[in-house]
Amino acid sequence: WVGAPKGAPVSDNAGYANPAQFTTSEIGVSGGGVTSKLSEAAIMATVPTLAQPEISVINGQAVTSSLAVADYFTKRHDDVLKKIRALDCSPEFTARNFAVSDYTDASGRKLPCYNITRDGFAFLAMGFTGKRAAQFKEAYVNAFNQMEKQLSTPSVLSDAAHNASVLYSYISSIHQVWLQQLYPMLEKAESPLAVSLYDRINDAAALASLINMTLNRSEVRGRK
Repeated sequence: WVGAPKGAPVSDNAGYANPAQFTTSEIGVSGGGVTSKLSEAAIMATVPTLAQPEISVINGQAVTSSLAVADYFTKRHDDVLKKIRALDCSPEFTARNFAVSDYTDASGRKLPCYNITRDGFAFLAMGFTGKRAAQFKEAYVNAFNQMEKQLSTPSVLSDAAHNASVLYSYISSIHQVWLQQLYPMLEKAESPLAVSLYDRINDAAALASLINMTLNRSEVRGRK
């Protein structure tokens, strides 16, 4: 859900009903490389200080909506839609930065709207003037930059991944001592432990390595 809580009244100024439930269309190339946890964290991030339209993350990309723009400028949503449709930009730019979508208003009707990228917003905002428009442009540039910074920052290792990395480090050390010192000594002494522990210790080292590679792929690739 985007906007006010479910059941909130229709906004007289904005020209549309809150809440607005979006059925989104993908803009440009999907951000498939961004993990779901990172996207969820970005969606929940607090966008700064100055009151402004809402920013969400769709397919790993920070976007705003025509509904949010209309609400912020206290314009009718229909007028904002007309403004977007009348923009003098190329079809390619439109396809990359303005995705046709829809929302469900308070009466249950599905109505059209747009999801707008940073570049699309900048292009659209050029048509707005006045002090509020200037504040809007400045604050929104800052908000988009903050969101993109969060999306591009590697996430902190989860507890499981961190534990796997530590376990692999410990077992690797034990494995090296086993191969270089303990096993040769036990084998020379003809101890039955040389045979009974050989496979177990080697298997434990291999399993720890596999788990670490699975949970810490980027870290493992970085060491290669």
